[in-house]
Amino acid sequence: MEKFFKNALKVSIASLVISITLCVVIIGLFLLSVVTANIFGTVIRIIVPILTLVTILGFIYSFFIKGKQKIPFLTLHFVSLCALSFGIYLAVSFQGFAP
Repeated sequence: MEKFFKNALKVSIASLVISITLCVVIIGLFLLSVVTANIFGTVIRIIVPILTLVTILGFIYSFFIKGKQKIPFLTLHFVSLCALSFGIYLAVSFQGFAP
């Protein structure tokens, strides 16, 4: 595990994969509507903090990547953080409109 965290590229790639996977899980649960609203709310309360921490960790580790791969990973993590922030903003903004 110690070797894993010393390689910034591997941590950044793993963070990106985990972020995409968690976003797909959230969207999949929302679109499929297999679960009730209470369970969906509980899952969101668990997944969103994990998603935020993983994305921030990947963004920080992207600064330590050496070579030409630094800029694309910084850009991908920044876009992921912006999308996550916008999604949280929309959720908070429209919270009063739900019945």
